[in-house]
Amino acid sequence: MSTYENTLTSWASTGQRSEPISNRLVDIKTRDDLQLIGAQVFFRHGARTPLKLLPGLEEVSYSKEHVQGYPLTKWDIKLITKLGNDIVSKDKISSQNDMIGDKIRQLKSASGDKIVTGQLTAVGEKQLYELGKIIRSEIIKDDDKGLIPPIYDPNFVYCRSTYMDRTVTSARSFLAGLFSSEKQDNKVQAKGPFEIEVHNFPDEDMFPNARVYPIIAKCKSALELYGSLDDTHDLKKARQALINRIGVSDYEHGIVELYDDIVSRQAHNFSVPEDYKELTKDFESMSAREFVAMATSIGFNEFVRTTCGPLLYLMNENFKSIVKNYLAEKENKIQKPYQKLFVYSGHDTTIIPLAMALEIFNMRWPKYAAYIFMKYYISKTNPEQTYITVNFAGEPQVLPYCDSYYCPYSTFVKNLQNRFEKPKALVKD
Repeated sequence: MSTYENTLTSWASTGQRSEPISNRLVDIKTRDDLQLIGAQVFFRHGARTPLKLLPGLEEVSYSKEHVQGYPLTKWDIKLITKLGNDIVSKDKISSQNDMIGDKIRQLKSASGDKIVTGQLTAVGEKQLYELGKIIRSEIIKDDDKGLIPPIYDPNFVYCRSTYMDRTVTSARSFLAGLFSSEKQDNKVQAKGPFEIEVHNFPDEDMFPNARVYPIIAKCKSALELYGSLDDTHDLKKARQALINRIGVSDYEHGIVELYDDIVSRQAHNFSVPEDYKELTKDFESMSAREFVAMATSIGFNEFVRTTCGPLLYLMNENFKSIVKNYLAEKENKIQKPYQKLFVYSGHDTTIIPLAMALEIFNMRWPKYAAYIFMKYYISKTNPEQTYITVNFAGEPQVLPYCDSYYCPYSTFVKNLQNRFEKPKALVKD
């Protein structure tokens, strides 16, 4: 067991860290000897309505402003629908709604507009719009000398989302922020609709999916985890205290599900009873501990490889494509558009395994719009030397076996080599 794995699993079990796992303060001073040539961003969708309502709490009523969306994010989209590795018509694949339509519940709306469980709200759209603005400040210059042009062009930007309404809308909102200029009255600057790739939902590999990797089904369930814990264990006591408060005798889910309605209410400025706040004050950390404890029951590397291994594989392929195109352009002295920014819109269960694989997980459940941002550099004097920097939710990271913020890409890849998993869509029969 690696030091990181041991530290993480120990913390999940006991709440105590066997060794420090958080990164030290990072010097992010720009290196003039390096040239930025590419970037990738992975994020969780924005604030949404709860997936399930918490028993014992009066249901809230959403306003017209919640339902109608954040105006600055409005823009046409074009879905690129894929089955396996092939682009197909939309009717050939299934979305999340196609799969669980009968489980979606309508919620209260003060205006009469339809709003349902798991729906992205205007608050969530704004969060992703603001994230787009943050990333814009890092890679786009109004003088057209940034990493990518200030006007959206799919030849320079690739975007993929899980096939869910909330993640597709989050992707659109992010791109709207990325390509909105204050000099243009915050109007979206684009040559056409935002192109967003989505895959057949049953085959999705951007989150833990037992349909794709059956071993994931062997992870402990919440009932199995809590059945194995002593009654004095802090996770078990905290979960049971809230179950007692909501007045149910039998509850099959864990802290993550119990906390979901509370987090959603707080994100939308709805009131939460003080005793509920007190009972859930440590749930941000406890949710993460519960997840790690259940996930790593099949083994740390096995879980990471089957949940974000395909995404790590694509990340590496993307960076290889970027440097190949960059060097070809430089050698041939002919400018040819190619994708330099790769955007992935996913979930909390996308971000956590990815952070675990990179060994930067910060022991907290990812907030709405949490993100991992990677920038890719090449040496101006030696093109064989490339570097990567990683920010997690705005915090710069020093990666494993790296001495500074700028990590040699060869070191980065070596640390991940046992965690790559070629997507099954790319594996030939």
